[in-house]
Amino acid sequence: SSSSSSSSSSSSSGGGGGGGEVRPEDPHASATLTPIEAGEARRDFDLLLGMCTHALAAAAERRPADGSPPDARDDEAAACTLALPQLLSEAYLQPDVLPPGSFELLLSLLARLGEASPHPQMRDAVAAVAAHLAPRLGGYAAPPPTGDLVPPLGRSPADAARLVAAAQQLCAAPALRAIPALRAPASLCQPPPPQPLPVAELRPLALAVEAIATLPDSLPAGAALPYLPTAFTVVLRVTHAVATSPPVADPPGAAAAAALREACLISVATLRRRCAAPADADERLEEASSGLAVAKATLRTSAAASALEVLQATPVASRGLMLRAVLALVEGLPLGGGATAVHTGVAAAAREMVASETQGEAHAALLAFLAAIKEQPDLLHFYLTELLPDVAASFKTGCDRLGAIKLLLLACTLSSAEAAPALFSLTLPLLIHGMSVAADGPPSKVGAELSAVAHAALTALASRSADAFRASVANFSTETRSRMEVAIREEQAKKQRAVAASPGAAVTAAKPKIALKMDFGSFSAKA
Repeated sequence: SSSSSSSSSSSSSGGGGGGGEVRPEDPHASATLTPIEAGEARRDFDLLLGMCTHALAAAAERRPADGSPPDARDDEAAACTLALPQLLSEAYLQPDVLPPGSFELLLSLLARLGEASPHPQMRDAVAAVAAHLAPRLGGYAAPPPTGDLVPPLGRSPADAARLVAAAQQLCAAPALRAIPALRAPASLCQPPPPQPLPVAELRPLALAVEAIATLPDSLPAGAALPYLPTAFTVVLRVTHAVATSPPVADPPGAAAAAALREACLISVATLRRRCAAPADADERLEEASSGLAVAKATLRTSAAASALEVLQATPVASRGLMLRAVLALVEGLPLGGGATAVHTGVAAAAREMVASETQGEAHAALLAFLAAIKEQPDLLHFYLTELLPDVAASFKTGCDRLGAIKLLLLACTLSSAEAAPALFSLTLPLLIHGMSVAADGPPSKVGAELSAVAHAALTALASRSADAFRASVANFSTETRSRMEVAIREEQAKKQRAVAASPGAAVTAAKPKIALKMDFGSFSAKA
């Protein structure tokens, strides 16, 4: 707190008597500052928040150019912003303590600074405040605990909607600064062009996508729905921007970019869960009767369709992150209606990646996706049918043969008994092709790892479904059957040599759990 000293009546003019010009003291001079004495908590909260709001308003009125050094007012505003997360604890984020009008003013000032401040430290601090406030706005969105026909001042539904909109604007401020296309509503109907992100914007953007995704979680289900489309748009556009940005060379920037990529995926999953049906049966019935269930399903399908458009507009070489985001969105989207077209488009985009140099990223994303939808048999069968033939076709010439084997093995593990024969006939020949034999020469490190995985997978699949295994082997060509026999014999001989090379070690060779018949003469040969 600053106040004038008792000596403010002194005058200045040449000699001492009086009559000269009276110069007011500088309110920022150290001689005029008096310490703040601790008092009643509510009064101190009002005092400190008022000081912070005043400092933020003064900084928001300035329009310095980017790169200009901060002055004393900027430093004061930055210090106040850094203190806000401690000051705005949940105990004080209540309409009876911090009136909605005052809170809305504070949010708007922070949004202006987060979007327009030329100082990265200030923008970082504002983004941190937004991330702190986003999950703590429930008290302002809930109806007031009163039976009066007229709600208290600032507590009407319109007041709550205006305050939440200001909070969402604050959360989106870093994205609006980094991606100017978000300002033009017309541009949201078109997929964005690739746009590199400045390194200085990466940390605020990570905080922004997390904040804008967690904001609806603090609101009642019905009240949150109007804010979800904007949240989806911002998160997907930021995801696209970081996916298409060139790699960052310096370690701190690379770490910030990796954190932003992870924040985008977490935020997409958070928003998807907000659109999902509740686990409780009574809550599901209530949503169905109120129409909220239909609205959420429509929004979920629309968000997935928008994400697919962005994915399709992304160059194949940069699709890895976008594919993971889109798969996270369609994870809980049942087949049927408009959702079928979305799933078909997602599968087609994934197939393009499987056949490209981004095959490894596609395999990794699909591995996680198939594991996530294992309890949805219809959806699982759809994607296995759409994807596995292309995964198998690109195995021999692909750059990620090990990932392809893992994906096919997972598919065989998750498939139903009815689908096992078809999947085994697709997978087993590739496993045998991936096994190293002496005639091929010494394997590379990757080839040796692939061979080890193929041997383990062959044994696992024989154990899982012996009938499907035998049926598939019966249809092997002579070349494939011969390669399998040689590979298994050489692998057994290698293990015996390893045991023999350990003199004195009490090692007892365990009998294999699966006895593979080495004489395949009884099976019908396939030319």
